[in-house]
Amino acid sequence: MKIEKVWDFNTNEQLLGVELGTLTESSNKQIITYTKSGKILIFSLNGKLLFKDEITQNTPIWKALLYDIDNDGKEELLLGGMDGLLRAFKYKNEFELEPYWTHRFGSSIGGILVDDINNNGINEIISYSLDKSLRILNPLDGSLIWGQIFEEGIGDALIWRSSVDSNEIEVIACGNDGTIRIFDNKSGELLWFKRFSDKVRCLSNIHSYQYDYIVCGGDDKKIHIIDKEKKKEIKTIETDDIVWKCLSLPPQRHNSLLVSTYSFKFLDKSIPIKDIKFTAKVICFNENFGVKWEYKNVNTEIINYIKMFENNYIVIGTTRGYLMLLDEVNGKFLSQINNPSCLNGFDFDTDSKILITCHDDGHIYAFILQ
Repeated sequence: MKIEKVWDFNTNEQLLGVELGTLTESSNKQIITYTKSGKILIFSLNGKLLFKDEITQNTPIWKALLYDIDNDGKEELLLGGMDGLLRAFKYKNEFELEPYWTHRFGSSIGGILVDDINNNGINEIISYSLDKSLRILNPLDGSLIWGQIFEEGIGDALIWRSSVDSNEIEVIACGNDGTIRIFDNKSGELLWFKRFSDKVRCLSNIHSYQYDYIVCGGDDKKIHIIDKEKKKEIKTIETDDIVWKCLSLPPQRHNSLLVSTYSFKFLDKSIPIKDIKFTAKVICFNENFGVKWEYKNVNTEIINYIKMFENNYIVIGTTRGYLMLLDEVNGKFLSQINNPSCLNGFDFDTDSKILITCHDDGHIYAFILQ
C-alpha cells in the first residue's frame, strides 16, 4: 500500500475537522473543513478553494455533518459549535449557503448524529452538548422531539439496533458524570443507567454471535464490557492511559472492536512533542475480547476504517501529525506520512481513492492511496 500526496493548501487557520460530500446538484464532491475561529472553507477535490465564510464569529466549530435531512435529494450542512447553536444550511447557488434552521443549546455542542430512530421514514437529528442535554430534533425545522438531561456534559452517543429485530431501537449515551444511560427511542424514557468512577468519553456496541454488548471507557483507564440484555458488566480491561475512542468494525466483521487510548503528556510544554515517549496504543479485540493485535506508543487523535479494493484498512491520525495506515485483519503497518502538525480529522472518497487530512497548523493535505 502506498500513500502519495497530490496537493496541499495552507488556510492559516487551525482546522478542527473535515467532511466530504455533495452540496451541488452535480455529482462532484466537495471538501468542507471548519476552523477554531468559526469559519468554514469549501474546496473541490482537486484543491481549489470554492467558498469561505465566517459562521460563529470567532468561536470554534467542533462538528460538521453533510446529510440529506429532508429527503429532497440534496445534502444539507449541519454545524455545531462552542456557541451552542446547531445550524442547518441548504446550498443555494454558487456555494452560497442559505440558513435552513437553528436550534440553541446552552453550551458547546459535542456531537451530531442522523438516524431514523422512530421508524417513521424520517431521519431525526440526534445531538448532545456540554450543557448536559441529549436532544432528538425534527430535521425539517430543528424543533425538539424529546430530550434528556445528565448531571454533566455528554461525551458520546450511539443508536443501538437489535441484531435480531432492526425495528428495536434505543439511544445510548455516556457522560462526564461517569454514567452510561439507555433511553427509549420514541419517548426518551430512561430505561437503564450505570455509574462509573470517572468521566466516560467513548461508547460503542459489538455483536458477538447471539449476544449484544455495550463497550465504554474513559478517565478511569478501563474498558468496560456490558452484556446488553442482562445489563451486567462481564469484563473490565485495564489500560495505562485514558480510553479515548472505541468503535466496532464494519458489519461483515461486526464482532471486532477497535479501542485507542490517549495521553495528555503533550500539555507539558517543557518537553518538545517530538521527544515525548507516549505510552498510548491502539488495540483490536476479537468477539471474545481477546487481543487480536495492538499498535503501541502512538497518541491517536482520530481513528476510523476505510474500505478499498474490497478490503478494510485502519486509518490513524496522531498528535504528532502522522497519518498511518494499518491492515485491519492483523494490524500490520502498511504506510505512514509524517506531517509537522497535529492531525485533527480525515475523510476518504472511495471513488477517487483520495484521502483528505486537516491539521492544527492550517494545512489541508490530499493523498491518493494506491
